[in-house]
Amino acid sequence: MAAAGLPPPGPDSFREFTRESILAIEERQFQLKIKKPKPKTDSSHRDDSEDEQQPNGDLEAGKSLPFIYGDIPNGLVAVPLEDLDPYYMNEKVSSYTTQTQARV
Repeated sequence: MAAAGLPPPGPDSFREFTRESILAIEERQFQLKIKKPKPKTDSSHRDDSEDEQQPNGDLEAGKSLPFIYGDIPNGLVAVPLEDLDPYYMNEKVSSYTTQTQARV
């Protein structure tokens, strides 16, 4: 069974990144903004960092894709894909932008 928040294993996990993907990210960001509690004024909230979600090390850039996802379908090779890591599901991050910034 896949860990909580991870897409199901297999080639069906790969989805093309489209304008609808951006709209879905913006909607999730809006929903999170509405639900986000106001910061506490005392120092007791500093210990809550253990509950924060972390990026999945197995899905790190430059690493081979875990075998549970199988091969990328032929129609999706060299096509922008939605991120598999739930940590980045609500972020509009471009790998092109990230690579370009790293070179500068």
